[in-house]
Amino acid sequence: MLKNFEDKTHNLSDEEIKIAIGLNIGLKRYVGKKNAIPGSKICESYNTKTQHKMSGVRLRKMINYLRNKGKPICSSSVGYYYPANKKELQDTITSIAQRIDSQLQILNQLKKHL
Repeated sequence: MLKNFEDKTHNLSDEEIKIAIGLNIGLKRYVGKKNAIPGSKICESYNTKTQHKMSGVRLRKMINYLRNKGKPICSSSVGYYYPANKKELQDTITSIAQRIDSQLQILNQLKKHL
């Protein structure tokens, strides 16, 4: 749960964990960046089939959950997918590392104002 964003980033419910497990099964059909599925399409598809509504924030929380459970789910500007090769996995690792670095730079600048 993120401070100041508690309403959107709270822990997954038991129902959402079940949804995440199903999501993982579905994502296995999308192998390789060229076959990635956009998060918006995942949410739209899910939302037309159920009364429970999935937002992009909750989808990212589920992807985070699955990755923390050891699932090598890749992502890019085109969507989510399972890697077809080591390069695709390395590209996702690099992207995440760059985002972490960017956030650390922001954190360090904000701390200067304390």
